[in-house]
Amino acid sequence: MQRIITALIGIPLFLGVLYLDGVYLQFLIILAVIIGLYEFGCFFGHDVYWDYLYLAGLSLLMITYSGLSSSILFIWFYLQFLYYLIRVTISNRKPFSQAWHIVAVLYVAGFFSFLGLVRAEYGFRWVFFALLVTWITDSGAYFSGFCFGNHKLAPAISPNKTVEGALGGLCAATISGLIFALVVGYDWMLLVLLSAMLSGVGQFGDLVQSTMKRERAVKDSGNLLPGHGGILDRFDSLLFVLPILYLVLASV
Repeated sequence: MQRIITALIGIPLFLGVLYLDGVYLQFLIILAVIIGLYEFGCFFGHDVYWDYLYLAGLSLLMITYSGLSSSILFIWFYLQFLYYLIRVTISNRKPFSQAWHIVAVLYVAGFFSFLGLVRAEYGFRWVFFALLVTWITDSGAYFSGFCFGNHKLAPAISPNKTVEGALGGLCAATISGLIFALVVGYDWMLLVLLSAMLSGVGQFGDLVQSTMKRERAVKDSGNLLPGHGGILDRFDSLLFVLPILYLVLASV
């Protein structure tokens, strides 16, 4: 029941902010990155460089808001990496064991940045498409797995996921892509193929998040969203879908 109530409240609010765009969406993404970095940091307990996570993460987000540039991104990467090396050296810890900080910044701030990029450069329609494919995949995988699931997909990572569920989610996503194409008047073949690809990418993103949680022996990344867990739990698939969608849209 909590899961349904959270969805009924959260989905319209989220879609409303996406539609309004501008400062509303920017604030939402900043908030999501702040919470996401906190959840990621909590995976590792006490040995967390919070100053690095938030300086590097929010600065990367600001760069995407101001416009992507290869030279600026190169400078940012160098400076944040230099800051990380200085930080780990003066704290007398092992650089390799703390390298998860860099992964956290790229995973949370880097991936969430594409939510703003897709909305700003390609409009609400394509963000909605990404959400549609992601949510339909989740629903299709759940019901297909529940009704027909017999073969485990990745038992060492996520014991409840099945091959039948994954295929059901893939089929549901392609159908939603076809309907979307017919409604908006796009090439239906292209949208069906794109939907299938994004569905697979999204399911892989879900497995990545499950792998990280299993390594850190936690059930959820947080408890902000009742019935759904944390921000990273709710957006794990979308964080992988949006960069791929952006790259596809930028290349056509």
